[in-house]
Formats: sequence, structure tokens, C-alpha cells
Amino acid sequence: MPPSAPSIGHGPWWTEPPTTPVKKRQTRKNTLITDPTRYLHYLGPTTCGSTHDYQLFKNEFDVNLGLLDLFELLADLGYLGLVADYDLPPQSLPYRKPRRSKKRPDTALTHAQRTENAAHARRRVKVEHAISGAKRLGCVAQTCRNKSASFNDRLLALACGIWNWHLKKRKEAI
Repeated sequence: MPPSAPSIGHGPWWTEPPTTPVKKRQTRKNTLITDPTRYLHYLGPTTCGSTHDYQLFKNEFDVNLGLLDLFELLADLGYLGLVADYDLPPQSLPYRKPRRSKKRPDTALTHAQRTENAAHARRRVKVEHAISGAKRLGCVAQTCRNKSASFNDRLLALACGIWNWHLKKRKEAI
């Protein structure tokens, strides 16, 4: 096509702005319960990644059973209804920054709330280390195109078992 010819539609591909396509992923989500020694005690069933954390938790633990009364629970802000529904102490969740509105233009947390959030994060970092320890098995952390839910469950159970075995061997070596 000569350079003076009128173009119909889009120009050549090298003149269009670059776009970054978003790849769709098959994400998986599980509920993990651990203790301060980072040992994984509970692994919930694998669900799709679009399920909210708190909804997943409510499906696995009945409110009326009272199982959570026996433990000190540390959760993140993905479990916002936990304190009200399960009658837990408010220290289980960090403080959330309030929304900006006409009545409340200042949305900062108080100094006491920030220090409590920092203390909560210091206690909760061991939980995050346990989760990342289970994800040391590469097929758990990376994108998996598997469609079988039972295989996903077995895969994460194997990863959690390897992590618990690692902690046990490390404790024996000390």
C-alpha cells in the first residue's frame, strides 16, 4: 500500500500504543490455621479464588459450635465480620482506617490504634511465614491449569505436610 493511500480502520501495529493484556488465571484458595510455632494444624478444602475469605471461613466453621472459643485467633481484614458473628475479642482483627466523609474529613488512625495494629502485625507475621512455607513447593505457588479439585486438595496437603516435616526436623536438629 503506498504511503499516500488513505488508511481504513487502524494504522499499522507499530504505531498503536502498546497494551498489556491481562491473562486469566485459575486461582485457588484455602483456609489455613497455624500456631505461633508456624505448625499448620488445619487445611480447608480448595475453592476458587473469587470466594471471599470470610465466606469461605463461615462455610467451614459453624457459628454455633463454639470451636473458636478455645483459641486466640489472629486474622487479617479479610475476615471483618468475625468478631461480631463468632463473639471473639476485638483484638483478633486490626483496626481499619475510617472512610473519609463530610463529618469525618480526617481519616487517620489514632496513635494507640497504630501501635495496636503494629503489635498485631508482629504476632501475625508467624502466620504469614507458615503460609509462605507451605508455598515453597513450586506447584502450589505458581499458576496451575489443573481442573481437578481433589488433585488441588492433595497438592496443598502434600505441601503442608512437607512444611510440617521441615519444622519437625528443624526442631530435632536444635
